[in-house]
Amino acid sequence: MRKEYEKEKLHWIVDYDCKRVRGILVSGSSQVTLKDFTIMRTGFWALQVLYSTYCTVEGVTINNNVGGHGPSTDGIDIDSSSYILVENCDIDCNDDNICIKAGRDADGLRVNRPTEYVVVRNCVARKGAGLITCGSETSGSIRHVLGYNLKAYGTSSALRLKSAMNRGGTVEHIYMDNVVVDSVRNVLAADLNWNPSYSYSELPEKFHGKEIPDHWKVMLTPVEPPEKGYPRFKNVYMSNLRGKHAQQFVSASGWNDSLRLENFHLFNFDVEAQTAGKIIYTDNFTLREIRLNIADGSELTLDNNIRLTADVSYE
Repeated sequence: MRKEYEKEKLHWIVDYDCKRVRGILVSGSSQVTLKDFTIMRTGFWALQVLYSTYCTVEGVTINNNVGGHGPSTDGIDIDSSSYILVENCDIDCNDDNICIKAGRDADGLRVNRPTEYVVVRNCVARKGAGLITCGSETSGSIRHVLGYNLKAYGTSSALRLKSAMNRGGTVEHIYMDNVVVDSVRNVLAADLNWNPSYSYSELPEKFHGKEIPDHWKVMLTPVEPPEKGYPRFKNVYMSNLRGKHAQQFVSASGWNDSLRLENFHLFNFDVEAQTAGKIIYTDNFTLREIRLNIADGSELTLDNNIRLTADVSYE
C-alpha cells in the first residue's frame, strides 16, 4: 500500500487506510498493570496506553524483529496519558522504542490532552528509532518525563524529540539520567520539522471535487491560525551518559530566530562518536563537562545560538 500511496501522493494517509493491528491497546482506563510477558512480530505499535491514567508497564519484552527485519513498528507508546510507569522492559523494534505522544495536527489540538508525569526506568532499547522519543505527535503537549538507568544498543537515538510545523504543543521538562549507549546514530536528536514528506497532509488535485473518507477530512483540516501549529521544545536535561561507537553526538536544530530550542542542558557525558554534529537556533543551550572522542576530528557546528555555554573537551 505504501508504494501505491506514495505514487498518488497520499503517503500522509496510508497509515490510517492500512489498518495495521496493534499488539495491545489500553484505552480510557485507570490503574492497569501490564507485567511480565513477551510480544513478538506485531503489525503496528506493540503496546499503546491511550487516554489513560495511573498505569504500569513492567517486565515486558518486545521483539518485532524475530527472524529478520520487522515492519515499521513502535515498542511502547504512551499517548495522551498521565501518571505512567514503564520499567524493566526490553524492546527491539523498527520505529520508536518507548514513545511519548499527544495527538497530531488540528484534531490533536482540538482534543488537547497532554501526556505528563511519565517515568521510564531500568529499560533496554535495542534496534529502533529512539530509546525515549517525544513526538512526532505533540499537539496536546508532553511534559514531566523522567528516564533513568537506561541502555540503548544499536538504537537510532538515546533521546529523540520530533514534531512538525502543524502539530503545535510544547515538549518540556524532559529529564534523562544515568544512560549507557552503544552504536546509536545520535545521542540527542531534536527537530521541530521532522520528515516533511510524511508529516503534512495535502489532497492531490485528482481528488478535488470527489467524495473522500471522513478520516481523510480530519487529517486535511488546516490548523488556523498557522502559528498555533508551531511546536516548542524547552527545558530538557540529560546527565551522566556514557556512549561508544555512536555515529554522531548531537543533531539539535530550532526553526529560526523566533522559534528556537530553549533551555537544553547536557552534563557529564563521555562519548565516542564518528562525528560531532550540530547545535543550531537555540536559546540557553548548555554543555558542561562534555568529553568527546570524535573519529573524524570534527568539532561541533554551532550556529545562530543565543546564550550558548559549551564546556566541551575533544580527546
